[in-house]
Amino acid sequence: MLGEDIYAFRSELQKRNTLFAYTGFVTEDLLYALGTAVKQQLELKKTEGKVVRRVFSVFVEQVQNVIRYSDEQEWLREPKTARLSAGVIMLGQDYDGAETDNSRFFVICGNAVSNAEADNLRSRLESIAGMDGEALRKHYRTKLREEPDPHSEGATIGLLEIARRVTRPLEYDFLKLDENRSFFVLKAFI
Repeated sequence: MLGEDIYAFRSELQKRNTLFAYTGFVTEDLLYALGTAVKQQLELKKTEGKVVRRVFSVFVEQVQNVIRYSDEQEWLREPKTARLSAGVIMLGQDYDGAETDNSRFFVICGNAVSNAEADNLRSRLESIAGMDGEALRKHYRTKLREEPDPHSEGATIGLLEIARRVTRPLEYDFLKLDENRSFFVLKAFI
């Protein structure tokens, strides 16, 4: 029974072209280790250097978002490096029916957020979705000159960094978990 369950789970991941999947608590240290695993997966696929850099950049941005903004966090000690943030992380390859040089990689991350943060994210993502390449570049440059949002732990440009590197529009969804929280998922194709 156990073997059947785990094999079925593995088969489902393979059916979805998943190269790598992780669920659980994430830390900055784990991000480093996962990043190494991502680079190795891309190396096995003989991926072009430029694509490796773009995939890795999107992967890091997305995992940092989980670490910084997951609504499910635990603390081991006081410093921020001791923060454990729960989320789901996946790397895969979209073959569009056949494995070709034109196949794309995707990075999916998901984590719980407050419903207020879900509304904020939805608004920002809708705004980004409405921008063409030139508008995205201008907005990015403007945001670089502005002060970060007061609730941000970064420069408030992570979603813009991701949007600048994708080859298809960002896909996202919010699943309401209860009155206070939603599960946010972001999928980026590179």
